[in-house]
Amino acid sequence: MNNFIKHFLSCTPINAINTLMSKEIDSFVDLEKQREILESTVNSDLIKKYPIKKSYQRAFLKWFMNKIEEKDQEIYDGIYTAYCNLVSLTLDESSHYRHFLMGSDCISIKESINIISDGTTGLISWQGAIELAEWCKENRIALSGKIVLELGCGVGLTGLSVIKKCSPKKYIFTDCHKSVLDMVSENVQLNLLHENVRFDSRLRLQLKYNCTDVQVMNLKWEDVDEYVKEKWDVPDVIIGADILYDTDSFYTLISALKTFFSLDSGYAIIAATIRNVDTISQFLHQLEERNLCFEECTIPRQTIQTQLINSPSKIFKIFQGT
Repeated sequence: MNNFIKHFLSCTPINAINTLMSKEIDSFVDLEKQREILESTVNSDLIKKYPIKKSYQRAFLKWFMNKIEEKDQEIYDGIYTAYCNLVSLTLDESSHYRHFLMGSDCISIKESINIISDGTTGLISWQGAIELAEWCKENRIALSGKIVLELGCGVGLTGLSVIKKCSPKKYIFTDCHKSVLDMVSENVQLNLLHENVRFDSRLRLQLKYNCTDVQVMNLKWEDVDEYVKEKWDVPDVIIGADILYDTDSFYTLISALKTFFSLDSGYAIIAATIRNVDTISQFLHQLEERNLCFEECTIPRQTIQTQLINSPSKIFKIFQGT
């Protein structure tokens, strides 16, 4: 049941839930299990306070009822009530939440309803962020006590996971879009409850969470030289998720990596959802042309099933050539 609830909270597409949970569904259709599932999903306190997309909740309950009927079982009355309440609502949302269960932690992410908002795709959580968060969790020793800088942080899922699971010395969220920086700042404060939050012109947000200094920073890739000149913290590890979609940005991204690597800043870990093989090939080719090396990392076993949801992913370690 935990996996079932986990898929609901993170808004796994219904057709993927149908595939992933096909063998388990038989054990969820008696009335008591139906009630437990309803109270742990649509009727939970978490969803009432930080609701996921209403249309998704409605689609989930409709699918669940269909599955119960396929098994010739009675549907729990509370499910009908919850479904009718959702049907009666006007769906005029601009944002919603998704909740990612990672071990004993739940990371709640506010994001846009739409793939493109305010001229950016950075206001939703992409598959690569989930893959990278899992990779970092499995490799937490490599990040513990380190300064980690994320390029194109989006709404903050990967970074929040690293902060909670890997105990870095410092974590720096960076992006260059105002709406993205506003959203990630909101998500950081939501998940890292803290009263001592500071703001200034360059740092959108700064706080301390357990042993980790946390910053949200406005940083364009073409401004990394300025970042270095201003003597901001040099990262030990650079990470990024699903930032390899625009071939026109590769030169600037690689230049930024080379600048960091010239300061002995370690290496970069980049997760990429493979929507276009040629795009990724171009990026890897440009790395080689500019004397940067790469190796493909192993995708954590827990995330292999997400390939059923969208597209396969790859994670690359990038470092300075000799």
